[in-house]
Amino acid sequence: MVILIFIFGYLLITLENFFSVNKVIPSILMAVICWSLIIFLNIPVYEYELDQHFILKKNPKHLLLFHLGKASEIVFFIIGAMSIIAVIEKYYGFEAIRDLFCTNNTKRKFLWIISIVSFFLSAIIDNLTATMVLISILKKTILDYKDRLYYLGLVIISANAGGVWSPIGDITTTMLWISNKVTTISLIKKIFIPSVLCMIISTLIASYMPIFNGYIQIKKNDLSKCCRNRGFFMLKLGLSLMLLVPVFKTIIGIPPYMGMMFSLGIMLVVASKKYKSISILDDAFKKVDISSILFFLGILLSVSSLESIGSLYYLSHWINETVSTWKITTFLFGFISSVIDNVPLVAATITMFSYYPLNHDLWHFIAYVSGTGGSIFLIGSAAGVSAMSMEKIDFFWYLKKISWIALIGYVSGFIYLLIYPFFSL
Repeated sequence: MVILIFIFGYLLITLENFFSVNKVIPSILMAVICWSLIIFLNIPVYEYELDQHFILKKNPKHLLLFHLGKASEIVFFIIGAMSIIAVIEKYYGFEAIRDLFCTNNTKRKFLWIISIVSFFLSAIIDNLTATMVLISILKKTILDYKDRLYYLGLVIISANAGGVWSPIGDITTTMLWISNKVTTISLIKKIFIPSVLCMIISTLIASYMPIFNGYIQIKKNDLSKCCRNRGFFMLKLGLSLMLLVPVFKTIIGIPPYMGMMFSLGIMLVVASKKYKSISILDDAFKKVDISSILFFLGILLSVSSLESIGSLYYLSHWINETVSTWKITTFLFGFISSVIDNVPLVAATITMFSYYPLNHDLWHFIAYVSGTGGSIFLIGSAAGVSAMSMEKIDFFWYLKKISWIALIGYVSGFIYLLIYPFFSL
C-alpha cells in the first residue's frame, strides 16, 4: 500500500503540468499518507546499517523522528542559502554585476561570457538561483526575444554543469554532501573537469550557430555609484560567506546547515549595522521560497518511508543483479533525471546504494549525471523549469534547438569520468 501511494504521488509530481497540480501538494500528502499507513497498520520498519544488515525498529514514530532530523539538515541549509541570496538581492548585488556584461563585442564572445559566468556563479549560489539572476539580467540586455532564448538555453546547460562540482551548487549535490557520501575536495577533484567539458563543448557547438553571428552593444545599468558600490560589497560578502560553509565542515567539523546559519547570521549583522536596516530579517524571509522547501521536505520523508519498510534495499539488490555495472546504471539515471525530478531520484539512490563508502566513484557519477542530465530536456531541472516559467520557453523549441547540444555535453563529461581512472594510474 505504501509503495502504491508513493508511485501515485510520484506520477502527480512528474506530470504536474498535465494534471495542473503544484508538485508541492502531492509531495506533502504523499509523505503524510505513507508514514500514516506505516504507523496505523503497524508495518515493520527497519534501520539500515553499514554492515548491510537491517535492525528491526519496534516504534515507527522514533524512526520517523530520526528521518525528520536528517531531512531538516537539508531544509535548514536551503533556508540559510535562500536568505543570504535574498539579502544580496535587496542591496542590488546581482544588478551590480550587470556591468560585467557591458560590451561592444560579437554575440559569440558575449555567449562565452554568459556561459562562464553561469558556470561559476551556480557553483556558489546554486544553479536555480544563478539561472534566475541571469534571466533578469538578459531581459535588460538582450531585447530580441528570439536571441535571448538561445542564450537562455546555454545558461541552463552551463548553470547545471557548474552546480555539480560544488557541494552548494545543486540541491542533489548538497544532498550527497550532507549525507556524507562525498567530501568537498574529492567532489571538486573528480567532477570539476567533466563539468567544465560539458560547459565548454556545449558552448563551443552553440557558438557556431547562425544566431550568434554579428555584434552586440550593451549599455551600463542605471544604478547610482553608491548603490553599485553597496551592491558589489554585499555580493562579495555573501558569496564569500557561502564559500566558507564547506571550509567550516572540513576544518571545524560542524554540519553544513550550521555553517550556513552562521554565515547568514554574519550577513544579517553586517546589513543591520553597516546600512542601519532594521527590517532586513523580515525582508529576507519574505523572499524565501517556502514551496520549494516544503517540496524537498515532502520528498525526503516520502523516500524515507520506503527506506524504512525495506523496499529500497531490495530494489538496489535487484538493480545490482540485473545491470552488469553501476556505471551503466548511473548513465541511465542521467537520462531519467532529464524527464523526472532529480531530487527524489537522488534521495532514493542515496538510500538504495548506501552501502557504498564515502567518496566511492558511484557518488561522483551520480552527482554529475543528476545535474548535467537534467539539461537534456527543459523539464529535467529546476533551472530549466524556472526559465520555462519566467521566459515562456516552449518545450518543443528547446527539444529541437538545445537538447542535442546538452546531450553532447553530457556524454562528453561522462566519457571523461569513464577514462579518468586510466589517467590517474
